[in-house]
Amino acid sequence: MVLCGAPSGEAQGLTSSELSRLRSVGSVELSPDGRRIAYTVTMRDRPGRPYGQLWIMDVPAQKSVRVGGEKDSGGGPLWSPDSKWFAFQGSQGEKHGLFVARPDGSDVTFLASLSGHQQPAAGHR
Repeated sequence: MVLCGAPSGEAQGLTSSELSRLRSVGSVELSPDGRRIAYTVTMRDRPGRPYGQLWIMDVPAQKSVRVGGEKDSGGGPLWSPDSKWFAFQGSQGEKHGLFVARPDGSDVTFLASLSGHQQPAAGHR
């Protein structure tokens, strides 16, 4: 059981609304040039299985951008050897499978469906 401090000083469990706000970091990949980090944030804010939001952090600027829109998901990021692209599994719009994108999260391109597989859980390869 997870406990948190209650205003009265007594311990209490988490409520379902609090559980839906919990987030965790899944997979993390540093680019070969060390300038960016691709990471997955596992979300539990809607019914069904948790899903991953894919983010890219520019290390020198210490700023992150999300890859895709509000309903898109992604995980398992892998960088190209020259750090100019990264690949990931996920959903973008109506497409589900393998994608590549630029290091700033732009130019997301669908490569292939992952036939015979369910959508991967966030942070798993």
